[in-house]
Amino acid sequence: MRRAKIAAALLCLSLPVAAQATEFQTPGAVGMGGAGVARNNGALTAYWNPAGGAFNETPFAMYAGAGVGARGSNGLAENIDKLADINFDNVKNFNSATADAATVGDMVKTITVLDDIGKRNGNIALNGQVPIGFAIKHVSFGVYGNFEGAITPKADIVNILPENVTTTATTTVADLYNAVAGQTYVPSGYFSADQLSNLAAQFKSASTLTDTQAQQLAYAIDNQLKDSGISAGTTYDSLTKTLIPTLSSGGTNTFNKNTTSAMTKAIMYYEVPLSYGHPFDFGKFGKLGIGATAKIISGTVYQNQVLLVNRPGGDDISSGDLVDDITKNSKSSVNFGIDLGALYKYDNWLSVGLVAKNLNSPSFSAPDYNVPVYDAVSNTIDTTTKTAGKDVRLNPQVRFGVAMEPYSWLTLASDLDLTNNETVALGTVVGSSIRSRNLGAGLEVHPYSWLRIRGGAYKNLATSDVGMVLTGGFTLFVLDVDGAFATDTFKIGGSDIPQEAKVQVALSFTF
Repeated sequence: MRRAKIAAALLCLSLPVAAQATEFQTPGAVGMGGAGVARNNGALTAYWNPAGGAFNETPFAMYAGAGVGARGSNGLAENIDKLADINFDNVKNFNSATADAATVGDMVKTITVLDDIGKRNGNIALNGQVPIGFAIKHVSFGVYGNFEGAITPKADIVNILPENVTTTATTTVADLYNAVAGQTYVPSGYFSADQLSNLAAQFKSASTLTDTQAQQLAYAIDNQLKDSGISAGTTYDSLTKTLIPTLSSGGTNTFNKNTTSAMTKAIMYYEVPLSYGHPFDFGKFGKLGIGATAKIISGTVYQNQVLLVNRPGGDDISSGDLVDDITKNSKSSVNFGIDLGALYKYDNWLSVGLVAKNLNSPSFSAPDYNVPVYDAVSNTIDTTTKTAGKDVRLNPQVRFGVAMEPYSWLTLASDLDLTNNETVALGTVVGSSIRSRNLGAGLEVHPYSWLRIRGGAYKNLATSDVGMVLTGGFTLFVLDVDGAFATDTFKIGGSDIPQEAKVQVALSFTF
């Protein structure tokens, strides 16, 4: 009972500290909720906590594995795919002589999607690891490959006015009605009665349309959007707050100047560490390990800005295309890093660990990349203008962990990031990024030396976008298989998939 109370208290400890870094990756610990700072990590000691080397008893250990993961939130992938289904040329070059209800529907969809991209600021993040580690008593070393990438939006909701190519003037509400006139429309059930009534009132107020004409325009849009996959509330918001006011005010902020884009940013880096842990024996008061890691890091930074509309050649792009393009345009550089760690063990059942990674904040150069700019001479978007990329800095990460073995066949562990770690995904504020600060816990049942079964969960405390992530895995002889998936989902390619998912497979040996 005394042990259980102590363990529960330690598992609840937290001490937030402000800092910046890439996300804390968890090789070899995915199945236990990503908890590994206070565990005996054997061949992965150089990565997790160099102080663990003080307690390595086996003459030799090796670990070789690979893992991939993805994370996303609603608002980006499904909206990019909706844009790809719209004939954007017909929207930006509105021809009042040939336009029909479908053209008006596409215009509403386009503005609604652009509006939604800007408001929800959804993102897609990818990560991967190839850890190869070795440990010989108190010394550990290896090669750890890490990848972290993200796709975030940069919506242009200023240049959203269609140009009427027939009159060489900007499109008006009356032009929209003329495109749908000649057919009688009835509500499809997409908008509510109140929404339809309010839309008709706003259309009439912004034009010289009669009550009947304004109502028919509202009904026509209602029919065109019913199978769009866009919620009626989202469309109604964009119509009343963006499209109708824009059409009413006119101006020169036309669609042909729109530069809505996806920002891609990634870093792939290889660490080659050398780690040593030294033990201090305090008798009945337990043992303390202190360790340090020095590592050479080779990093490649990828950065780009990809147009989603007004693309050269008029081709469309899907969310899948962006994932494929994330590693284009790169620059490589080499730096070094320093990690320090401490691990305290009491009575062979309780361990408390602390690790501080990348204390010297190694940075890696980013490439210049093309930015889209409107060219008034050619009346097109130019994509040859270069701008300097933002370097990626691996700022210090501090993580606290607790592990215990109340029974010979059971291990419990929990980790908490004490730092708010920046990722490469851009935030909503200029110069900021999406943060990662995970709290995770798990257990491992090991009834036999050749069989281990793991389970756990973790949560990113720095963001509300992704819910709880459940984890699990097993070891069968020398094979490790672990995975994780979020309980919440998001849409990509029309399908609901977990907001976060990881899988990791490895071989581990101890002699």
